[in-house]
Amino acid sequence: MTNQFCRYISNGYSFTINNNSVIVSPCCLYKSKIQVDSQLLQRRRSMIESITDWTANCATCKILEDAGQQSLRQTGPDWIQDDETSQDPVAIDIALDTECNAACVTCGPVSSSLWEKENSKLSNEKITINKNTDNIDNAIDHIVDTVSLNKLKYVKFFGGEPLFTDTHLRFIKHIPCPENVTLHYTTNASIYPNKETFEIWKKFKTIIFAASLDGIQEQFDYVRWPLRWSKVSENLLRLQQNKNINNLMFRVEFTANFLNAYYFDRVEDWIKNNLDTNLSGDKTEINIHHCWGNTWNLEKMPADIRTLILKKYPNDHVIHNLVANLPSPGSIESWKQFVKTWDTRRNNSWQTAFPDLAQYL
Repeated sequence: MTNQFCRYISNGYSFTINNNSVIVSPCCLYKSKIQVDSQLLQRRRSMIESITDWTANCATCKILEDAGQQSLRQTGPDWIQDDETSQDPVAIDIALDTECNAACVTCGPVSSSLWEKENSKLSNEKITINKNTDNIDNAIDHIVDTVSLNKLKYVKFFGGEPLFTDTHLRFIKHIPCPENVTLHYTTNASIYPNKETFEIWKKFKTIIFAASLDGIQEQFDYVRWPLRWSKVSENLLRLQQNKNINNLMFRVEFTANFLNAYYFDRVEDWIKNNLDTNLSGDKTEINIHHCWGNTWNLEKMPADIRTLILKKYPNDHVIHNLVANLPSPGSIESWKQFVKTWDTRRNNSWQTAFPDLAQYL
């Protein structure tokens, strides 16, 4: 039966690879993972029946809801109905490889092959990063052999960068009823989809193209190194005007760190003036969420910058509410070391990217 606290608990599956084994949780934010094996459905049934309220595994969604933001838990009814009786996946997210062409300041080697290469250069270590297609193919085969995709309605792809490889294509070819399924790509938008991708996308109900934009122009170029705003914005506008794909909708993911949050209005204005809708008039959705981790964590925002933001954004604005609900500022010593190391190596300058805030740090 459908779990009424969170429908992902009963019918959400988040697949990743750990030490060449496929592991799964109800969603990408759920802390505990279990191995995909013959006992999977039995163990999930126990989970469905036992979770009726917040647990430590669901802490991220609780933080978002407490701040007045929409959590992943609250999106469950979009895909999973009340009367779902089986444990078959209705909503799936896939993160089977970390191949990526970016080393964003808020990311790291766990999610980016380029970050892994950059770290190896820093430590003068030799590292060989292989695109192990056999492992990924085996993982996909293992998934489709273990769970049925017949009731699938929603698939979300993470990376790395999902359009940097063909992993997404190798998975969706197994979907039996594509006309019922929405595909959701969390992408850095630096790669324009190829012809094969467009042809396959036409078979699906909807394509959500969720571009990660943590700023525009100099803020984007700094945070999303070595990507360039000029190329990303060109790709987005080209996609918007592509009349050969009529089932594509836009979404923007803004990861608020303790510096770029001040500049969110620039992103907001650019979207309003350039990417407000797709060709059919469907509104571009903007999703704002915390930057987690130790270095660029939103919670490290100094008090003076918080004051600036609370004055800049009205009380009913998401950025205002995010900052107003932050705990006391944390130490920025790890951030200072980060920019000292990486700004030099990348010929970057955080002061140039965030000039209004330089005097407060």
